[in-house]
Amino acid sequence: MQFDVIVSGLLVLDILTEIPSKITSGTKHEVAKIIVQGGAPAGNAACVIAQLGLKTAFLGYQDTNTLSMIANQELNKCAVDTSLMISKENFQPAIAVVEVNPANGDRTVFYSLNNYSALAVEDIQENWVKNSRLLLVDGYDVQGNIELLKMAKKHQIPTVLDIEAGDVAVLKEMIALGTHTILPLEGAQLICKKQDSETCLFELSKLTEGQLVITDGANGSWALENGEIIHQPAFPTQVVDTTGCGDAFHGSYAASLLEGKNLKDRLQFASAYASIIAKHFGGRSYFPTKEEVLDVIKNSK
Repeated sequence: MQFDVIVSGLLVLDILTEIPSKITSGTKHEVAKIIVQGGAPAGNAACVIAQLGLKTAFLGYQDTNTLSMIANQELNKCAVDTSLMISKENFQPAIAVVEVNPANGDRTVFYSLNNYSALAVEDIQENWVKNSRLLLVDGYDVQGNIELLKMAKKHQIPTVLDIEAGDVAVLKEMIALGTHTILPLEGAQLICKKQDSETCLFELSKLTEGQLVITDGANGSWALENGEIIHQPAFPTQVVDTTGCGDAFHGSYAASLLEGKNLKDRLQFASAYASIIAKHFGGRSYFPTKEEVLDVIKNSK
């Protein structure tokens, strides 16, 4: 089966809760919100891409346990195809407990990889990539995703790479293989040993001929095009929860790339999309339409 986009990366279930203003250790607290939904960079980005109308498949492992079934259902309800998911005994998705500060939307994440298995090279079929229009991978399921990037490069399939942290040598290898790398400023600083976005972009450009984008939350995003720096300011928004905002940026950037938008328009659309996600509790609680995103852009001018 042919897909517009194949997404591979960490499969996670999020348990999100608001933090009470006052906490007494060792006691019980009622909170306004607790929700369970799918999460993580690759999964959230896949949902965004699918909700923007592109045929999207998630690649990874699954089992028949409750957590695995919930993770798959969370993808399915966002129109993400799970037919490429591979059965693996005793596999379960990673679990993340996300504490959201209702005062400013900041989050603290605690996660466990107990019984999680990263995608193995021997389980990948090259025709999956060959028959797709775009590949999006994260920096977590490293060995499998490097193999996918190599296959995409062989078949001249564009790739969007979402890097946050990890072994610097491995991240550099992935950047060299990717055609579009998007990473937060902290990730760029880790790799380049530099501080500001512009300097990091020029350093990263020594590793790849591909497109580079650095994001920095409310400070906006930066990209390098033909030796020139492009800065896209963040759109003003009423922040409820920042969970999934970066993932939404990556997913909407990828969708815009397949639509043929130029770099400036891709950055603008992705920034506006992420600003809408920030207004909702949970990274998959709401997916704006293209029209809503374009309205945000129009109303900002």
